[in-house]
Amino acid sequence: MKLKLPAREDAAVDMAPMIDLVFLLLIFFMVASVVTELEKVEVEIPESNYAKVPEDTKGRMMLSVDANNVIYVGTLAVTIKELKTLVESELDVNPDLRVLIRADQVVEYKTCKEIMIACGEVGATDLIYATFEE
Repeated sequence: MKLKLPAREDAAVDMAPMIDLVFLLLIFFMVASVVTELEKVEVEIPESNYAKVPEDTKGRMMLSVDANNVIYVGTLAVTIKELKTLVESELDVNPDLRVLIRADQVVEYKTCKEIMIACGEVGATDLIYATFEE
């Protein structure tokens, strides 16, 4: 005996949730990329004939010095005394702390020397300067 089966409709996939997810991911990555770029103070990095790009920049504490000789940790302006405290507390968490100094090309050497001395006094001895290769 032959049975007559009801006609089947093709299965349809609703694409609306997938499109919503793609747009949400797109917006997330756009916002996240803008936030990471805002964490640096704008300085004009000097050029050097012997500049080398560091192979590993992870785990570095970034210090910036603008054209007015103001020292920044991230985007927070600090004095030398506050810098010592911050570096010391960071050393407690990470004993292998490395410090990246981004100084504007018109910064006085005196300011850079004070930063190096302050870092050395609290135990941070791995320092690197940011420069561009000519």
